[in-house]
Amino acid sequence: MIWDLLVEFWWMLLIACFLLFMLVGTFRNFFLVRVPLWILTHTIYRVRLQGLENIPETGPVLIVSNHVSFIDWFLIMATTGRSVRFLIWAPFMNIPVVRWILELSNVIPIQGNGGPRAIIQALRAASEALAEGEVVCIFAEGGITRTGFLLPFQRGFEQILKRSPAPIVPICIDHVWGSIFSFQGGKFLWKLPQRIPFTVHVNIGKPLPATSDAFTVRQAIQKLSAESAVRRTSERKPVHRQFVRQAVAHPFRSCILDENAAQPELSYGEVLVGVKLLLPRLAPLLGDDAMVGVWLPPGAGAAMANICLACMGKTSVNLNYTSAPNIVQSSIQQCKITKILTSKLFTHKLPIDPGPGVELIYLEDFRKDIGTMERWMTFLGVLLLPGWFHEYVLMGLGGHTADDVCTIIFSSGSTGDPKGIMLTHGNVVSNAESVIQAIDPESDDRLLGILPFFHSFGYTVTLWVPLQVGASTVYHANPLQQREIGELCKKHACTIFLSTPTFLRGYLRRCEPDDFKTLRIIVCGAEKMPPTLAAEFKQKFGVEPLEGYGCTELSPVASVNVPDWTDGSTTQKGNKSGTIGQPIPGVAARIVHRETLQDLPQGQEGLLLMYGANVMKGYLGRDELTQKKIVDGGWYITGDLAFIDEDGFITITGREERFAKVGGEMVPLEKVEDELHQILNTNEKVCAVTAVPDAKKGERIIVLHLALTETTPKEVWQKLNERGLPNIYVPSQRDFYQVGELPILGSGKLDLKKCKQMAVELAGGGE
Repeated sequence: MIWDLLVEFWWMLLIACFLLFMLVGTFRNFFLVRVPLWILTHTIYRVRLQGLENIPETGPVLIVSNHVSFIDWFLIMATTGRSVRFLIWAPFMNIPVVRWILELSNVIPIQGNGGPRAIIQALRAASEALAEGEVVCIFAEGGITRTGFLLPFQRGFEQILKRSPAPIVPICIDHVWGSIFSFQGGKFLWKLPQRIPFTVHVNIGKPLPATSDAFTVRQAIQKLSAESAVRRTSERKPVHRQFVRQAVAHPFRSCILDENAAQPELSYGEVLVGVKLLLPRLAPLLGDDAMVGVWLPPGAGAAMANICLACMGKTSVNLNYTSAPNIVQSSIQQCKITKILTSKLFTHKLPIDPGPGVELIYLEDFRKDIGTMERWMTFLGVLLLPGWFHEYVLMGLGGHTADDVCTIIFSSGSTGDPKGIMLTHGNVVSNAESVIQAIDPESDDRLLGILPFFHSFGYTVTLWVPLQVGASTVYHANPLQQREIGELCKKHACTIFLSTPTFLRGYLRRCEPDDFKTLRIIVCGAEKMPPTLAAEFKQKFGVEPLEGYGCTELSPVASVNVPDWTDGSTTQKGNKSGTIGQPIPGVAARIVHRETLQDLPQGQEGLLLMYGANVMKGYLGRDELTQKKIVDGGWYITGDLAFIDEDGFITITGREERFAKVGGEMVPLEKVEDELHQILNTNEKVCAVTAVPDAKKGERIIVLHLALTETTPKEVWQKLNERGLPNIYVPSQRDFYQVGELPILGSGKLDLKKCKQMAVELAGGGE
């Protein structure tokens, strides 16, 4: 009871101070406005301003800003240097006292339910203010974000500028999501501050022409968000250092569950103890080696190995144990690896031939050297000493910087030879922060981790993300053991699941309806999600898989669908079937012409580029390739073709590499593949479409398919001809070939390189 009264008193005092500053801000005296604003933005909030020079000192200006919290207007007023008139939601004028303050502030109310005439009157008032040379600010989203993602931009500001043309200055307010005045966690006000002072960033972009449309302005603000994320790289604590803080703060909280480990469940304190005991034993064995290999499946051993290497300042290289031996050896040679962390049990199941001069270090060998007393004394240190002392003094982690390479992950090689992709600590922690804002994991969440750590999704999201928020992870080594995974999810009441459509098909067949009933979100990536698969999964298990998108070069997550947010009559769209969602916070996307790389308008298909602090450092030893893929100051060319709709959702239409040039025309192989699966009315991956060289046409289309039980290749070919596709899209009937299985990578994606090799062997090339 007393605590509730104290909390209530605290909030009353805070709101009273807030209203007082609003009142002071209405005075015309510049000194009286700036002094209280300066005090508040240097105490409770610490504001970092970028781009103030972009606001003209005189003349009309229309500011268009994103809307993250209830104090966005305050942050803009405190940083722009000019008096600003805000368009606000009219119902605020009905609140006693607040109405008086707002009237003194000379705001322009918008009556959303007052009909078109009321809206026109507000927009006209804004136009008149611009005509008089004032600064007007509008939050074009029309409301505060409930998910942390940008809302669609309303076109009201376009109407304002038709009457009174003025430069548009885009503003992005960043790092406010999570403050008490945002809706993070579904709560406004009634949550404890994450930290005091709370650092926020106000980013002011270069003026845009008055003729700019809503899509262009929204894209500019999204880019400002990504630029802010890049600037904040040095402010973030690397993921392994944040883990140490979490472990010391919550030593008894569940951290890792792995039924194949010697100890099936480990708390945060126990994981930190294990890491601290391993470090002095590994140090003399690893010596000065900058890069160290890891040959382990997802689980407690692999997690602790990667945490140890990060704490030692070494670069971990999780080797792909599903690849051919020559690929593994190539990875080892490229990284100049001489030591590999593994276990005897795993090498017995999946032997490794690392080549000459490479030593295998078996982690279980250290267990017998660690006594009970040493464990207890180390755990006692975790309980008694503060996190900063462990981080800086005992473990010496203060020297690790954002620019240090955290891991090298070799690409899957689905379309070519694997490449070593260098991800820095800054890349990984930035992507982890963005993912946390997107899917909002909390300490009581439990992830189901089945993706291997040589897969970037598994490395960043199932290893490091839960360790940043104090959540736990249930690991299972083999994603193809569908029944066991369903039972694990049910047994441990998992709430977050990250998978691929290929793996989902297996769970749909083998798992029971209540196996996934505790999940609140399931995100799939790595390949396209068929809408029918998502619908069938939801019908059986009660949870809808949401499609995300990324690639290793982006650390890896770039965009994602999230559940829709609904509260009464208010809804924020988070999920659009058939899309890969919106760019995650801190990441920007643009669509450009495939040849000129010039920006394309809304809804037009082109090449998808991504930008943010998550963009890789580069390809190991391949500077020329890096320069080809990262252009225009940091934009990564994904190689995917896509378009962005008016709400900011991205739809992938194909991949640049997945085209065949037949008779001089480009044929989208993925489109043909989708049509075949629709004809067969299946969510299973039973067809793969590729192309082989052809002397007459340049290339010809080949269809590899599994055994067809209810139809024949001839009937499928006939139906494909009836689908309305251009004739050049339809392969010859003789180019359908039955295969025993389709080649799948360890990540669950179709191995396009092997598909082409199989097609050449079956159909020949150059005929």
